[in-house]
Amino acid sequence: MNEDLHLETTISGKEKHYSPDKFLNKVKKYGANLGFRALHGVAVLYCALKSPDLPKEHKLMILGVLGYFILPIDLIADMLPAVGLADDIVIITKAISVIYSSITDEMKEEAHEVLKKIFGDKYQYEI
Repeated sequence: MNEDLHLETTISGKEKHYSPDKFLNKVKKYGANLGFRALHGVAVLYCALKSPDLPKEHKLMILGVLGYFILPIDLIADMLPAVGLADDIVIITKAISVIYSSITDEMKEEAHEVLKKIFGDKYQYEI
């Protein structure tokens, strides 16, 4: 419950650009095209956003990245095969590198669980 309160406070007023439902819908729609390794990175950011221990500046950066990820229009249209999600991958990778020290094993495992719920048996993550 406390996690939800922190997340709601962080995203308050930003629902036009980011919401958990918009994020999950985007993952369902384009997730397979992104690849499960990159998709896991997005899911880790999603899970990290809910952490009450994550610094506010990291949460705001994650909101920006996930907001960009779910926007239908960005630098390279997501509908273009093979290259459409390249800009998203670069931004996601950069965000993870910035907050890497704040990412816990629990966040990584929660990200796997989120993706397993969405993709079921199709979800295959290899290190």
